Formats: sequence, C-alpha cells, structure tokens
Amino acid sequence: MRKVSILLTAFLLFGLCSAVLAQEDDEASDVLELCLTGGLVLPSGGISDFGDSLGATNGWKIGLDFGYFLKPNVIIGFNFGYTRLGVDATNGASVMHHHLYNPNIYAKYYFEGESNLVPYVRAHVGLENPKFATFVVSDAGNRYREKSYNPSLAYGLGVGIFYYTADYSGLFVEAVYHAAMTKNSTTTYSGVDYEFRESLGTISLQAGIRILVGSDE
Repeated sequence: MRKVSILLTAFLLFGLCSAVLAQEDDEASDVLELCLTGGLVLPSGGISDFGDSLGATNGWKIGLDFGYFLKPNVIIGFNFGYTRLGVDATNGASVMHHHLYNPNIYAKYYFEGESNLVPYVRAHVGLENPKFATFVVSDAGNRYREKSYNPSLAYGLGVGIFYYTADYSGLFVEAVYHAAMTKNSTTTYSGVDYEFRESLGTISLQAGIRILVGSDE
C-alpha cells in the first residue's frame, strides 16, 4: 500500500508541475472538461474465474472525468469510476455482485483537426477498491458475502472518438482496458483472511457526454 501511495503522489506532482508550466507558456490553455460516461463492462483476468469465490459475468460502469487542458489537445485530470459485475452462479449467490471503485488520474491526447470528429487516446493510473462476493466461513454458517478487499494499484489505456454537437459540448464513444494488481489483495471475516490471488482486468465499451468550460475561442 505504501508503494502505491508513493506512485500516485509522484504522478500527481508530475501532473501539477506540468499544469503550472503549461499555464506559464500559454494562459489561453486554461480550459476545463467535464465528462459523464456509462457503458458495458466485460470481465477478464482473475476476476472472471475467482477460485475462492464467484467468477464475474458482464456488468456495467459509470464514470466522471474532470480535466484540465495543458494544451489545446492535451488534458490531465481526475476520474472516478464505479463498476458492478454479475456473478456466475445459479444458487442463492446469484443475487451477489462484484463491485469496483476506482479513483484515478488520467491523461488524454486529442488528435484535433478541421473535422467535428476527433479521435483520442487516454491513459489512467489510480487505486482499485474492490468489493468481491466471497465464500466465507464462520460460526454463524458458511455463506457468500460481499467483502471489501485492500486497495490495489490500477491502470489502463483506452481509445475513443469525440463528436462536437456544439462549440462547447459533444458526445463520445470509447473502449478502455483496465487492470488492477489485486493478486495479493486480502480481506478478513470472523478472524479468517481471504486473498484474491489473481490480477483482474476489464474491458469497457462506453459512451458519454463531454462539456467544455472556460474556452476563450
């Protein structure tokens, strides 16, 4: 956890320094973006066959981006995403879900041109705060419970296309691969430790709306 905190702090300081330098070079770059996102999530990696619990099935995700323009086509900002995945079960555990809470710092690069269609790439790094449906053992009986596990380093890459519907807003679609180093993530229930043992991954196919704030153009 300490290594994760150091990595995030270093990344945040780098972003803040870049923002200060960019503002000194070009005051007109002080523009904000706000993006609201939602879509389908496909599980991959360890979460799809969680050996100590329930394998994940398809689910959905919502997210919020709040970003600052370093340059007209370069953005760094904060994102929060929430993902809910179903579980592969036909018994009473079918009412359970896997939950992923992911605050992160992101960067985007837009390939601006004369067209209203603008492709872009994005990258993010942050913390995964998972809540897995886990089979637990206790004096009260063995059962499934949704248990919060220790935070883990998370990162990902994505590609998308943004379409201007107005001067300061538009719609976008994107595909994002997200991974988290949850292999040693643990939780405790009734004095017993449980470990995820695998790194997880998800593939998101999502769409949303983007609003620009403070543009001088």
